Amino acid sequence: MMGNIVFSVLFLLLPLAESSRSWKMLNMSLGGEANLLPGWPILSAGAFVLVALVLSLFLIVEHLAVYNQPEEQKFLIGLILMVPVYAVESHEMK
Repeated sequence: MMGNIVFSVLFLLLPLAESSRSWKMLNMSLGGEANLLPGWPILSAGAFVLVALVLSLFLIVEHLAVYNQPEEQKFLIGLILMVPVYAVESHEMK
């Protein structure tokens, strides 16, 4: 029983440890020289960061355009601001 729990925890934590190695995401050529162009995971992450930025900024502008319930909307705008902040920060950590 204890072995199953340990195995389950290790199985769940393995992808987390593997995802922290950003050097695996770079395309490597066979000649021994590293290609400095980002791979498809970095490019797709950048595309989704851009989409998150555009959509969240649009939503913030819409909330500011009809700012008639400040007690509620100031918290909503703060919550919506978390999306671009964390998206950009996680993309910069690559």
